Amino acid sequence: MALICLLFLLSACSFSAESKSEPELQISSLSLGMGENEYGTVQYVRYSMILTYSDDLRINEKTLEPLLAGWIEERVLDHEIEQGDEIDDGQIKLEGKVTFDSNGLTKRDIITFEKIEETIQGVVFETKAGKMYQAVLMKDETKLKKIGD
Repeated sequence: MALICLLFLLSACSFSAESKSEPELQISSLSLGMGENEYGTVQYVRYSMILTYSDDLRINEKTLEPLLAGWIEERVLDHEIEQGDEIDDGQIKLEGKVTFDSNGLTKRDIITFEKIEETIQGVVFETKAGKMYQAVLMKDETKLKKIGD
């Protein structure tokens, strides 16, 4: 009888360990484009990316924000998300435009900053359950990190 109870406990423990998988998100098809106004005082970055996520990661699409490089983030004037909709089951297309103040920066400065730090590094979002995550694209691999508790 004790042997049967022990087998039952062991199988229940292995089942619960298997059922608690970590959520996954993959950033693919990331494309960027830079531009400027006619005076050269305001620059913008257009971005487009596809987010593919696992079933256990239910993303609140209205909370999606690009994760910007520090040198752009401190100069942001405006950010407009043009598309942030589910395009397929488990896939969201995120497109937008970030306008930033380039006063005091030369084109060479901007090129140097882009080489040092990726302009768009990933995304930040909240799930429908209220959990915050940050997904960072590193060498064609996406690292997902829970923010907070």
